[in-house]
Amino acid sequence: MMKVEITVKVDGQLVKTHTEQVEGTLEQMEEKVDALSRVVASETLQASVDAVPQPRPLFRRRAGVSGTRVTNRERSLG
Repeated sequence: MMKVEITVKVDGQLVKTHTEQVEGTLEQMEEKVDALSRVVASETLQASVDAVPQPRPLFRRRAGVSGTRVTNRERSLG
């Protein structure tokens, strides 16, 4: 039997700690540790995505601006 502990820190802050007892043949333990590391990596990635602030809109409407615009060609014709 082996105790496996995976600790993830991002910028020095603890994000995730997962401890699990693993037993079996060397091959079984390797598979369990690999699966555990994938689960922790997935949870860590999701936590980092959740920590990103919502993006602001690329374009903001200015107050008092109508939806139509005069193009340069229309200006030259008018």
